[in-house]
Amino acid sequence: MKGNFAQPSGSTANLKSNTLAIVIFCALSFFSALAPTSAASQERLKLIYSQFTMTNSATWFAQEAGLFERHGLTADLIYVDSTPAVQALTAGQAPLATMSGGLAVGPYLNGLDLVMVAGWVNLNSYQLITRPEIRRVEDLKGKLIGIGRFGAAADWGLRLILRKLGINENKDVQIIQAGGGGPSTRLGAMEAKKLDATVLDSPQTVQARRLGFRVLADGADLGIPFLQGGLVTRRAYIKSNEDTVRRTVRVIVEAIHYAKTHREAALKVMQKYLRVQDREALEDAYESFVIKQFPRVPYALPAAVQTIFDLAAARDPRAKTADPQGFIDMHFVRELEQSGAIDQLYAQSK
Repeated sequence: MKGNFAQPSGSTANLKSNTLAIVIFCALSFFSALAPTSAASQERLKLIYSQFTMTNSATWFAQEAGLFERHGLTADLIYVDSTPAVQALTAGQAPLATMSGGLAVGPYLNGLDLVMVAGWVNLNSYQLITRPEIRRVEDLKGKLIGIGRFGAAADWGLRLILRKLGINENKDVQIIQAGGGGPSTRLGAMEAKKLDATVLDSPQTVQARRLGFRVLADGADLGIPFLQGGLVTRRAYIKSNEDTVRRTVRVIVEAIHYAKTHREAALKVMQKYLRVQDREALEDAYESFVIKQFPRVPYALPAAVQTIFDLAAARDPRAKTADPQGFIDMHFVRELEQSGAIDQLYAQSK
C-alpha cells in the first residue's frame, strides 16, 4: 500500500468506512437543502393575483427576486380580476391565489373549501376619497360612491369605513360598480365627475390628493380590522399538495423580507406591476404597506376575518355563526416561526 498509513483491518475498517459514508451523506443532504433546486426538478405552479394593488404584491416581489425558483417552483403569475379570480381558483385553473378575505368569504360560506394560509394585510388600507366640496361625513349623504365590483376588496373596505363613520351604506349613499381595471378606473371616474367619492389605497391616494380630491377617512388610521391581503387555496389542494403549499408560504415569508430589506429593488418591482412611474407615489405605497402593514410573520388574524363575517351577516345569515378559524389555516406559518427560520432570515440582514 502506498503512503505511511497502515490499513485498518476487519470490523474496525468497516465501521470507519460506514461512519465516513454517513458523514458524507449528511453533509451532502445539508448542502443540497441549501442549494437552489435544479431547473430539471422545478415544479410549475400557476398563481392568480386579483388586483393591481399592493395587497397582492408579495408574489410580485417573490417572482422578480427569483424566490420561487429557489424553492423548486416555477411560478406563472396570472392576473384575473376580483370575482372571476375566485371562479378560476375553484375551477382548478390555478391552485393558489392572492386576494382579500372579503373576496373569498362568500364562496367559503357557500360551502367551498377555500382557506387562507398566510395573511400580510390585516387592517383596512383603503382611504375614502371625495370631491373637494365634500368636507364632512354628513356631506356624503345622497352621494354616488364607486367601487370596482360588489364583493371585491374595495366594496368591503368602503362599507367598513362607512359603518365606522356612522353612515348606512344601504340608505345614506348609493354604491355603484365602476367596473374592472382596478383603482385607476375609479380615479378616472372621479376626474370625469361620474363619482362623488370612492375608496383608493396607495399609490393612487397620492395621485388623488394632487388632483385636488379630499381624504375624508383612512381605514388604517381608524383601526378597522380587515383581511385585505393573503394567500388562498383549497383544503383539497393542501391535502394532496402539502409540500407545495409549504414551500409557497416559505416563499411569501422570504418575499416580505426581501421587500423590507431591498427598498430600491422593491420600488422597481412596484413600478413594473402597479404601472406607476411617480417616485413619490411609489415611496408612499412602500411606506404604507411594506413598512407599516406587512408583518415579518404573515399570520392572518381571526379578528380581521370576523370583521368580514360581521359585515356579511346582513346578506348571509350563516356568517353570524361562522368561525374565523375555519377560514384560516396558519400551521405553515407557525411551523416557520417555531423553527426559528424567520428570525434567522432577518438576523442575516442586520
